[in-house]
Amino acid sequence: MRRRDLLLAASGGSALLASAGAAAAERSIGWISPESRDVVAPILAAFKSGLAAAATAGADPIRVVERFATDGPSTIPGHVDELQRLGVRLIVAQGAATVPVVRANPSVPVVFGYSGDPIVAGVVKSLSRPGGNATGMTFMAIELMPKRIDMVRTILPGCRKIALLSNTRHAGEEAEIASCQSAVGPHGIELSVHRLQSEADALTALSAALDGGAQAVIALSSALMVQQSPRLAAACLERRTPLISGWAASAHAGALLTYGPNLRDAYRRVAYFVVRVLAGAQPGNLPIEQPGTFELVVNRRTARALGIEIPPVVLAQADEVIE
Repeated sequence: MRRRDLLLAASGGSALLASAGAAAAERSIGWISPESRDVVAPILAAFKSGLAAAATAGADPIRVVERFATDGPSTIPGHVDELQRLGVRLIVAQGAATVPVVRANPSVPVVFGYSGDPIVAGVVKSLSRPGGNATGMTFMAIELMPKRIDMVRTILPGCRKIALLSNTRHAGEEAEIASCQSAVGPHGIELSVHRLQSEADALTALSAALDGGAQAVIALSSALMVQQSPRLAAACLERRTPLISGWAASAHAGALLTYGPNLRDAYRRVAYFVVRVLAGAQPGNLPIEQPGTFELVVNRRTARALGIEIPPVVLAQADEVIE
């Protein structure tokens, strides 16, 4: 009788040994993040809880073999090869790891949680029929841009100049920019766009926006913007200009407010795709999903420092208020 490891979805692929008499085959998957374990810990924990919730009663637990490509995207193909040699049945690509993982053309399926547009990035053929060997979720929510503009207008009714910070390497951002341009048009608000090529450009682009007279700054959501949020928020605070973005992490780093997908809920849903594919579903036939849960996070500490009074109508809508 074949001996197996009974493996739990735990950090680093740690496992508990099952009894020697267990006959069911081990199930293991890979996880590749472009950031450190500490940075992605909240969403990785949410993903693992989603695995447990989505698993069929009585099914073998799933082992998660984690890899963190903190040395840059060029190391990701090596992680893909290593995980396949270890025998994983599927690879989960987190965030900016999605494109290099898919381009590595693994023989096992790929499930992704990606902040960009997977069609523009060349990851899938369409949202309804991905085709190929990858499926998952996109967190890009272009329809939320007008809502963010409305919040700026509510908080700063006299605002006439808004600057957008955009990551040019983030697939789909031109559509987000176009959505913002359409949203400000009827209100006579001037919109300037400042495009970043890399992390090194963040403060330079922000300085250009602020020197141009921006009364509010909107940072389009991407991993790069989240990584730079503490620096951007501090610089905006120094210039007494509110920073708005899409993911809660930016508000916790000092942005005035964020409105966008709840990434913890989104990664719990990514786990659903993993369970479906492990059960035999073809990735190319599973439609790409977009988040269904959104959250408004308001940082009143930043508001006080900026001398801004958050209107009650905004606070009433907030899912979280940072005091």
